[in-house]
Formats: sequence, structure tokens, C-alpha cells
Amino acid sequence: MRLPQNQQRLAHQAIKADSSGIDYDVWTWIPPGYEQSDQPYPLLFVLDGDMFMSAAVDTVALMSSIGEAQEAILVGVTTAPPGNHGIQRTIDYSAVAPTAEIRATPEGADFNFWVLYEQMAEAGGIEFDDLFGGTDQFHSFLVDQLLTSLTKKYRIDAKQIGVAGHSSGGDFAVDTLLREDSPISKFIVGSYGTDVLDATLAEREVAFANRTSDQELKVFCGYGVAEHTDPFLKEYIERGLALMDRLQVNGPDNLSIIVRGFDGETHGSVFPHIFSSGYRELWGTGLSFVEAVSLVSGEVET
Repeated sequence: MRLPQNQQRLAHQAIKADSSGIDYDVWTWIPPGYEQSDQPYPLLFVLDGDMFMSAAVDTVALMSSIGEAQEAILVGVTTAPPGNHGIQRTIDYSAVAPTAEIRATPEGADFNFWVLYEQMAEAGGIEFDDLFGGTDQFHSFLVDQLLTSLTKKYRIDAKQIGVAGHSSGGDFAVDTLLREDSPISKFIVGSYGTDVLDATLAEREVAFANRTSDQELKVFCGYGVAEHTDPFLKEYIERGLALMDRLQVNGPDNLSIIVRGFDGETHGSVFPHIFSSGYRELWGTGLSFVEAVSLVSGEVET
């Protein structure tokens, strides 16, 4: 069976995390222009790579081929079988367990996702609170282990390292933004909330506001407007948007944030829109489609 050309450039490894002992599937995509260049390249971690890596590869390949955006090395990460990714991603992407106030069912909601998490913990034979609090170990896996290994193998621009995550993956991206010790400086954040940050968020916001660094921090945060039709998702996303508002006002001088809602899109449909818009905003060349195609075809001078 012949795969599409972009997918043929994907390389796969199963890697055990030194920080947690968990096995992960890691897919690495090197863009076509890499071999013809001697320049360092941006690197973007794509969380839940089994779901989102194909869309990310196709988006970056198309946008970079016509000159609308830079090429980048993409690295997708997902729990490897026989591990339970539903459980492990909850652990990996959450800083702290949600408070009792956060876990309360919103008025008018027919469903509370925290009940689902309780059922998931029971089915897995673990305590509810043990589903949370793994961001230190997962961040260490990404930057201390994966990034260190990839930097030895590929030319990587240390100022252009990013992470893209949706829902709980967006929670992790924002947890990483608030870290003082991370080399990750660009963030594509999809439909996230602060539920698994809330218990320690106030003190982390203060520390973040007082941080001094020369490294630019850039965030693209998106959500589906149709998500607001569900009371639970509406409250979840509004908590995340409120944090973005506060960070835009009180964050450090080196921080820039773009927030965008996508009409008609749901929690399941919105991430490709968020990724393509976020990638263009964070790694774009500034050229329009017509300008980019004209340059590629040689119709206008550079």
C-alpha cells in the first residue's frame, strides 16, 4: 500500500519516558526542504498525535509549500499500546486535581464530564486524584528527553520550539506557558479550560507576571463557538478565555496572545481550524496566498 507523499516522511518510534516509565508512540516528520537547507528549523510538538498528526503534517506541508508559512519539524506524541491513552493523557496534561467547586455540575447541564472521569478511574482501579498531576513528568519527557535527542539529530532553532494541544492537551500547553523552566515558547491552544490548573493558578499567575526573560512567548488560543451551546463546555472554555484575558493585561512584556472563535465549530470539529490559523499566526511568513503563489511561480520579484 502506498501512503500519501506527506505521510511517507513520517518516522515512528516507541520510547519509554525516563521521567515516568510510560511508553509513548512518537511520530517525527521532517519537511521536504530540510535536506536542501543548512538552516535551523522550528520544532512543534503535537499532542494526541494519533488523532492530530496527519492534519498537522498536511497543513504545514501545504502552507509551507506555497510560502504562507515556514517549514517545521513536527513531533506527534501519544501513549503507546497497551497503555490506556484516555487515562494517561489525563495524568500527563493536568497540573493538579480539579477542586470540588470546579467538579460541580453547571446549572442546566445534562452531563458532567467529571462523572466520566470518576468512572474512568474506577474502571482503571485507581483513585480519582491519581488521574491528575503528571505535567512535570510529561514536560520532562518532551524537553529533557525527546528534545535533547532530536537536537542531536536535527538542526533545531531553540527560539522556535512550540506545542499544539486541544482540550486537555490545551490545558497542558497553558501549564507549560506558565512554567519558568521551559524552552517551549510558542503555543497553539485549542478549546481549553483552567480546571486542572485552578487550585494553584493564582500564585502561578503572579509568578508569571513578575517573570523577566528575553525569550518571546506567543500564544494562539482558539475555540468553537458552537461549544457554547453545552453548559459544561461553555463554563470550561470561558474559564480558559478569562485566563487569556488576565494574561493579556497582567502578563510579562514578552507575551503576545491571539484569541479567536470559529463560528459553527464544535469540540470535535474545531481543532483543524485552530491549528491552521494558529500555525499561520505563529510561523507565518506574512504573505497572502496570492503573494506567496506569485513568488513561488516567479511572477514577482522578491
